[in-house]
Amino acid sequence: MKNMGIIVLSVVVASELLIAGGTIQPEEKKADETAPVFTKAKYKYVKKPITVDDGSFHGYLRAHHIFHGTDNGFDKVTGSTLGFGLGYGIEVTEGWKVGLEAYGVMDSGLTDTDENLVAYGQFMNTIKNPNELDAGGNWGAHIRYQGENFKATIARSQFTSPMTKTQITHVPNMYEYARIDSKIFGGKASLSFITKMAYGSRSAADFGLIGEKTGTAGMVISPFENPKGSLDRGTYYDISDTVKKNDSNGIFVAGFEKKVGPMHFQVWDFLIDDVANNLFADIGYKHKIGKGKVLKLHAHVWNQTINNDFYEKAYGGTLYGAQALLKWGPIVGKLAYETKDEGGLLNAWGANPGYTSSIFSRNEYRGDVDAYKATLVYKPFKNLKLVATYANYGQSSMTAPTKPGKPRLSPNTDATERDLVIVYKPMKQLTLKLFNANRTSEYSTSKKPRTQNQTRLIVNYAF
Repeated sequence: MKNMGIIVLSVVVASELLIAGGTIQPEEKKADETAPVFTKAKYKYVKKPITVDDGSFHGYLRAHHIFHGTDNGFDKVTGSTLGFGLGYGIEVTEGWKVGLEAYGVMDSGLTDTDENLVAYGQFMNTIKNPNELDAGGNWGAHIRYQGENFKATIARSQFTSPMTKTQITHVPNMYEYARIDSKIFGGKASLSFITKMAYGSRSAADFGLIGEKTGTAGMVISPFENPKGSLDRGTYYDISDTVKKNDSNGIFVAGFEKKVGPMHFQVWDFLIDDVANNLFADIGYKHKIGKGKVLKLHAHVWNQTINNDFYEKAYGGTLYGAQALLKWGPIVGKLAYETKDEGGLLNAWGANPGYTSSIFSRNEYRGDVDAYKATLVYKPFKNLKLVATYANYGQSSMTAPTKPGKPRLSPNTDATERDLVIVYKPMKQLTLKLFNANRTSEYSTSKKPRTQNQTRLIVNYAF
């Protein structure tokens, strides 16, 4: 009955989209004052969207290098890569736009292959072998028609929504979909159907290092070859292949967002056929105190209903979050809180909308978690940003698998992460980001410490 309700809702919204008035304009990206980069799109280093349809090439060249790790069998101690993103789009005739995009990554030649714990989240390997750091990548394309009252797209590309928002290193998660957007009831609505997904480079970290094989951080099936099956990053898979024990036809997506004065709200429904239904809603309030002084308040909820016998015992439930941000001239402070009831959120498709997510932690999506995060940003100059964050996730109720034949890991200590970031932009197109991440896993023990303490440098040139 719930699935039928979603389908009926989709039909109603679709009929409204076709008769709605108003020209659809490209979405204006708002700067995130606390993002650890200089950009209008959080965690991305692009001057303009890769898929922009203005007849010009846009993209980035990027170098990512790890200086240090703890060499404890858990922290990634090596990994140095070069990557790129490139896109071109053009209006071929009135209303009709087409475009291509490509992403790639390769070893820089500086990776220490004598080490055995390479940062595979930077590469696209199918096997864990430091001596086989093959170049990898992915591609996308889109056809779009933009009329007076709607925009229709068929694409293999990134998909814009809270449930597909995630961090990337080089190659992003990509989706094959059909989507229609329009104005309705004074807001923006969209209907989509996602048929396939291709995992990006960082999804290896989402599965292992960040998710710790709990299935809560963006990828559920291993990206490395193993007897139990795997998914190669950069390959488009049917949605039914992204999780086990299902016969899914794809993902139905309905979204709506609207601004009313200082308020902004959005609601999204992700129905993964034969797997789960994700209902996500977010509301924000913005109040200007004076010149250069702003208060922002946000709250959201993510409810997941599992309709698959294989996953229903370990996953599902509701995540609630709240966040307060105060900008006072060159200083920005932010406090965030998330709470999750019993059961983890089955997170197989790259979602990361949580307020308390850190560079290497997404524990708020695990069961029985109360997560807290504090962020402080100081911009002494226009082109310099200093960021410090601290997050505490406590201990979840989820166990994690380990090597075959070994018992599962149980939470043993509070999961924490402290990040220190320096971002310098010496010129309009060049960004330098130096950061140190110090993290403790909830599965860390005195005999086998699962901790990270590493410094990374990212150099990005956008054009």
